Amino acid sequence: MDTVLFSSLLGFAFVASVTPGPNNLMIMTSGAAFGWRRSLRHLLGIALGFGFMIAMVTLGLGHLIAQVPELLDAIKIAGALWLMWLAFQFLNAKPAGDDSPAGATRGRPLRFHEAALFQWVNPKAWTMALAVASGYVGLAPSHWLRAGLIALVFLIMALLCTSLWLMAGEALHRILKGPGAGRVFGYLMAGLIAATAIVIVAT
Repeated sequence: MDTVLFSSLLGFAFVASVTPGPNNLMIMTSGAAFGWRRSLRHLLGIALGFGFMIAMVTLGLGHLIAQVPELLDAIKIAGALWLMWLAFQFLNAKPAGDDSPAGATRGRPLRFHEAALFQWVNPKAWTMALAVASGYVGLAPSHWLRAGLIALVFLIMALLCTSLWLMAGEALHRILKGPGAGRVFGYLMAGLIAATAIVIVAT
């Protein structure tokens, strides 16, 4: 294994995982709306789902995507539509601590499989995966070892960095007990997620 490239991979994985993106915005929103415990499956879905996806891209799926650029356009559109749907869900979610009358709509955090599947239509995840698959070919002589190392690094970084965003959401969860404040936050985060979808399509 090339230790210099591995050190570079660690740095890249941390920066790519901790910076704002659809996953981090959604997990922070989930933490604020539903709390840490209910959002844990969402967090694990992100980490394990992206770890599996980047392994597949490194093993050859990335080469296929590079040969058919139209697939990336389709992924962008699918990802943007999913984000708009999620923005609508967060917009209409009943915040934690909301004392709305019985029967009011109550949202729920993403399930494990939903968060894992979202990675396949997440343009930021694809950008990261394709960059790593092409930029770290010399990491290890074995194709399988290289894919395993890259997947493990990003899985660990995703768990670490996504947890930081979830903790930020949990802090807001403790503050936003009133329905008024929680609703304002829901509108704000739904707007941010919708704006992310628009940027994805425009770029």
